[in-house]
Amino acid sequence: MSTLTDIHHPTVRESLQQLLRDAWIMLELQPLEAAIPARRAEHLARRKGDNRAWTQSLFIWGVSSLYAGDTHEAIALFSRALAVYRFLDDEQGQWSCLKAIALAWGYAGDAAQALETHSHANAFKRHAEFAAKARWLHWFAAH
Repeated sequence: MSTLTDIHHPTVRESLQQLLRDAWIMLELQPLEAAIPARRAEHLARRKGDNRAWTQSLFIWGVSSLYAGDTHEAIALFSRALAVYRFLDDEQGQWSCLKAIALAWGYAGDAAQALETHSHANAFKRHAEFAAKARWLHWFAAH
């Protein structure tokens, strides 16, 4: 028998973290569908003022957009995420956004922009370490 006190109601924070987990999993399994939980997470993160979750949701949404072939939307989302990662002083996040923007420019057919953006990403001292940890990049290369 369950009483009202036994029912767990997730907090906005728990819901936000679950949405982000779901979005990352979907990005690997069904990349086009990952935008759905990423958009919901983006809305919740902005509402709660959670900059780290906000930038992660923008990034996931951007990768999903890139899978969908919408390079312009992807670049806009990655650029917004990049700004927040800069605010957070998160070098790995900045590197990821720059690499993703470079991919998007490449798919959009602008090789010069792609090369310039890749060089900005590779300017980070730990870029090789970041590349080794970037599962999303390996997923993207596999699709």
